Amino acid sequence: MDRLDALRLFIRAAETGSFSRAAAEAGVGQPAASRVISALEAHFSARLFHRTTRRLNLTEAGVLALEQARQVIDAADQM
Repeated sequence: MDRLDALRLFIRAAETGSFSRAAAEAGVGQPAASRVISALEAHFSARLFHRTTRRLNLTEAGVLALEQARQVIDAADQM
């Protein structure tokens, strides 16, 4: 999965509040989606989500990353 696809997955996970739902929409398994998000967190050196067994919430860094990810995806889609 390339970086743009990873950002799209991150955006959907943030919007749906679920790695599983975002993974299903992207056509990948939930473990793969978790690895992609973990790789993004490593790349950005920031935790993007607070994870519990029942909830998925953005951290402050995640909120900022979401806004920038949307801008990147919008720019890429316009190209």
